[in-house]
Amino acid sequence: MGYWGHFLRSSLALAGAALLLALPAQAKLQVLASIKPLALIAQEVVGDQADVITLLPVTASPHDYPLKMSDHKRLRSVDLVLWVGPELESFLARPLGNIAADKLITSYQLAGLHWPDEVASDHQHSNHKHSGKDPHIWLDPRNAVLISAVLATRLAQLQPESAAIFRANAQRFAAAVQLLDQQLAQQLASVKEVGFAVYHEGYGHFVGRYGLHQVAYVTYTPERRPGARHLQELREVLAKEGRCLFMEPYYKAQGMEVMAKTLNLQIGLLDPIGEQQVSSYQQLLQQLSQSFLTCLADRRDH
Repeated sequence: MGYWGHFLRSSLALAGAALLLALPAQAKLQVLASIKPLALIAQEVVGDQADVITLLPVTASPHDYPLKMSDHKRLRSVDLVLWVGPELESFLARPLGNIAADKLITSYQLAGLHWPDEVASDHQHSNHKHSGKDPHIWLDPRNAVLISAVLATRLAQLQPESAAIFRANAQRFAAAVQLLDQQLAQQLASVKEVGFAVYHEGYGHFVGRYGLHQVAYVTYTPERRPGARHLQELREVLAKEGRCLFMEPYYKAQGMEVMAKTLNLQIGLLDPIGEQQVSSYQQLLQQLSQSFLTCLADRRDH
């Protein structure tokens, strides 16, 4: 009887364990990031403790995006939404107005963000002025570190049992990014004096962080076509100081290639969002740095 009693108890224990395994696992936290750079930062913090969803495809402009019904449903169903703010994703301002404050992180409003000094030469030849500060805040690595720390704190409130993991992940990310920041500063030091123009006025955080010499931009936002007067001023500035004209992968600027050829400028490509193959925040910054080096380094002695 003793043997059968042990056997029965063991069988019941195994059956109980099997039943527990058969039960659906507790759903992971769902974090929705508006754009890929924020999703890359979020992924570093959540690790395997939550799922990160990116709202916009990399080919879409964060300045103007038509939300689908499924997007509205996602915004309401996730545990946390991470976005820059209406200064960048204006199309999200109204949908997110109905979401509880504790389910939202508006990165643009975080205390302690680093802001680039506004360079007069970037704006003196344009009729358009900033209506606020440059919202491309993720292009300064110090801001990425700040966002990761705030995200870790918020996630710890939502899922206290994983708080230590979130904080450790954020600290690991901060250490890696701070090291990368130092490496990029060393790499870019050799091209700091070389003048260039960017396609749209969205690189102030990166340019300011590494002391690069941006002299002009083609258009203020990608959706706004530059006027004739601005293009003439752009040509004059580049003729004096420019060595490189940077375009962007998903926008065709008519006449820019012709202008570059006429002025004997190099043409480079900058991607502030990250293509499909970019799988980490560090890789995003490394590619940006490499784009500057490739276009500027060959021309620094001309």
